[in-house]
Amino acid sequence: MTRKPPAALLWENLTGHPAVAAWRQITQGSPDPEHIEVLRHGKKAATYRLVGAGPDGAPIIAQRSNVAKARIERLLYEQILPHVPVASPRYYGFREEGPEFAWLFLEDVGDERYSATDQADLALAGRWVGLMHTTAVQVAAAQGLPDGGPRRYLDHLRTASGTIHANLANPALTAADITTLRLLLSEFDGLDRGWTNIEGACTGIPATLAHGDFQRKNAYIRNGASGPELVAIDWETAGWGVPAVDLTKIDLGTYWSVVHPCWPDVRLEDVQRLAAVGRIFLQLAAIRWVSPELAYDSGLYLSRPMSWLRVFHTRLAEAVIELRGLA
Repeated sequence: MTRKPPAALLWENLTGHPAVAAWRQITQGSPDPEHIEVLRHGKKAATYRLVGAGPDGAPIIAQRSNVAKARIERLLYEQILPHVPVASPRYYGFREEGPEFAWLFLEDVGDERYSATDQADLALAGRWVGLMHTTAVQVAAAQGLPDGGPRRYLDHLRTASGTIHANLANPALTAADITTLRLLLSEFDGLDRGWTNIEGACTGIPATLAHGDFQRKNAYIRNGASGPELVAIDWETAGWGVPAVDLTKIDLGTYWSVVHPCWPDVRLEDVQRLAAVGRIFLQLAAIRWVSPELAYDSGLYLSRPMSWLRVFHTRLAEAVIELRGLA
């Protein structure tokens, strides 16, 4: 099992660290952390491991993010996941930090990440996702999540298209870059014109809770009471809708065996078709995420987003062809 690289460590002035200060506002009398591991650090998002600061000296994960995204995760941890019989991190609390940011405090689920190339992990994920989808339909609070179906990804398409169009005149782009971007825009135009076909392909599975970003970086394997269990984190893109995006990195046969007793009208072919739709959706979201970087005025800085966009475009085209073969 692949492990994450070692984190940067903080040993001094820990009591003044914002994560520790926020944690103490939630849990009076909590012990000082032995040290802090910096798992991710940025202006808009940061994640820390507070070693020794939790119950019985357990480590605590402190996650700082945009308040709107943090509120979605809070809803999941407080009102939805307790009613869904899948493994999830223990939730310790939520603390707003002004109008823009908030802290979430969660159980540390370890460092062993899920592998989409390991058949045992794929089957484990198929069972986990299938159980989540079939049970979450009964949780009323889940229906209050943002739309997680085709409309979300049409917005990603149109927003990314607008961003790319706005940056085509960037003089730092090469002729080859412009050609790549125009080909991508042509792919977008075809998808947009035929979006009713995409919506028509999103049938066969009821609307339910979708994690929205189920991939290696957000899924871990740990030893549970009855053997290995999967735990998913980072629910900020969770939504309510046809959960096509959750089907792209799991064993589809295992998933179908779990959902079919609850949804007897669901066919394996429906699941396979929705997984192809999910691959289209994920590439649209990824392209929207990276496209603002086309505004850089240096070829050096543009090399990264252009490299990613070429990869995403290839994957998008392959997924579109796959869907046509399954429709």
